[in-house]
Amino acid sequence: MALRLAATPTLRSAARLMVSQQSMALVKIHSSAPSQYRTITPPPTDRLHGSYHWDLERGASLALVPIIGAQLALGASPVTDTLLGVVLPLHLHIGFDACITDYFNPRKAPVLSKVMTATLYASTAATLVGCYQFNTNDIGLTEFIARLWTA
Repeated sequence: MALRLAATPTLRSAARLMVSQQSMALVKIHSSAPSQYRTITPPPTDRLHGSYHWDLERGASLALVPIIGAQLALGASPVTDTLLGVVLPLHLHIGFDACITDYFNPRKAPVLSKVMTATLYASTAATLVGCYQFNTNDIGLTEFIARLWTA
């Protein structure tokens, strides 16, 4: 049985290939790849998803500290209500966008990624409108948080 396997044409051709191989220093790694796979074009650069995106995220996080401090020190004010109503939804939007990018990657789930991103933008817009309505037609965010804290 062993002699028959050694005499098969498949094993003989594999043995010839192993003997005739060149050393790895002389072999071009991707020389047999089609031309469409040889060059990779990077995606277009987007200013909002590079260092500016990171700066905006850190700026929104740092801006919340004095806004909340002013709210606690000064009490209810239209200025702190407006700033909190804009910066807090922006901060939440950036955080949820990072979660969607991580868990619903456009390369793996292109349709679900677009649905989740559209849902995020719609909910962020609804939150901004809700903060505006709450600040103008009701007691305001800072007074609401103060009442919630003392309750």
